[in-house]
Amino acid sequence: MPTPASVGDKFQVRVVGRIEGQETNNILHFMAATAIDDVETRLVLALAECFITHLLPVVTSAWTLEKLVWKKVSPALGVETVTVPSGAGAGAGAATALPSFVSAVISIRTAEGGRSKRGRMYLPGVVESASTISALDTGNAFWTALVAFAACVTSKFILGDPPPANSFQLEVYSRKIGGATFPYGAAGFTAVTTFLPVQQLGTTRSRKVGRGS
Repeated sequence: MPTPASVGDKFQVRVVGRIEGQETNNILHFMAATAIDDVETRLVLALAECFITHLLPVVTSAWTLEKLVWKKVSPALGVETVTVPSGAGAGAGAATALPSFVSAVISIRTAEGGRSKRGRMYLPGVVESASTISALDTGNAFWTALVAFAACVTSKFILGDPPPANSFQLEVYSRKIGGATFPYGAAGFTAVTTFLPVQQLGTTRSRKVGRGS
């Protein structure tokens, strides 16, 4: 049954995967820029398509995209829903990969200054051949796919004015401003203006073997 949303409703989407027995989570926030007929179709499956089309063909086969977990987080807390999109599964890249805690990084920026108004996304599953020492090789297919993934998210979720029908705007959420408990405060959300890959590799300590879930 479709899940509608009203203008201004905020949603959290958690992209859940697994590498070396560790659960990986990438959490993004979105605002309904228009009235939405079905959140799962317009947001969750649209986001999943960017992962499945662009990242799964190049990330290590040691990483598996398992599901997307989503819920409304403002102005009221909604029911948590799990979606397993068609095409989810293990990456198609080489099994030889960088350690589980090494990540490809996406820089997330808004039009406002300050640390609370920007963010980063740490993507798991970097194949060994994709990097040169501490940075991604821009001549490698992994980098090309990362750029295409960022462009996919940008085209779907960074909107112009007026926004198209049934559209969501990607947002940064600051728990310092909006609060750390659900439902989240509207003041903590800021619209994203750029979503761009970073050549330098990052680390995600919670993904070290034996530390994650």
